[in-house]
Amino acid sequence: MLYTLLFSTLLWAASCANQTHKESTQQKLEQEPKTVKKEAANEEKQDSVMFQKKLAFFQKFDVNNDKKISKKEYMDMAAQKFKALDANHDGKLTKEESDLVIAIAPTGKNFVTQKQFLAYYQKKFQTMDKNQDGYVTMEELDVREN
Repeated sequence: MLYTLLFSTLLWAASCANQTHKESTQQKLEQEPKTVKKEAANEEKQDSVMFQKKLAFFQKFDVNNDKKISKKEYMDMAAQKFKALDANHDGKLTKEESDLVIAIAPTGKNFVTQKQFLAYYQKKFQTMDKNQDGYVTMEELDVREN
């Protein structure tokens, strides 16, 4: 009789634990769609922001509005950028004139010349031009590279 009572108690405890596990699992499943929807909405918002950045980039660099950025268009804008940043017009950019100097300057230098600046942007263009046809299209553009 004692064994029967003990066995029944164990079965009841296992049943309760199983029920608790089922309820916990059910709660997680009910919450999951909300989480998935929230993540999807967040991704959609991020995609929209990225698209807006791409569009702004294109509007700035696609001077002739042919839906592609030529190397010439890109490099012309880079040259204009250098001139705008070179506040004292000495043909060099210092750290005080642009944060880009830290990324571009050769080791031990605290300035970059226009030639070095343009070489940096030429490499950036080559990275963006995935199919190496001399143009960057919306499909090729990843604004995180800029």
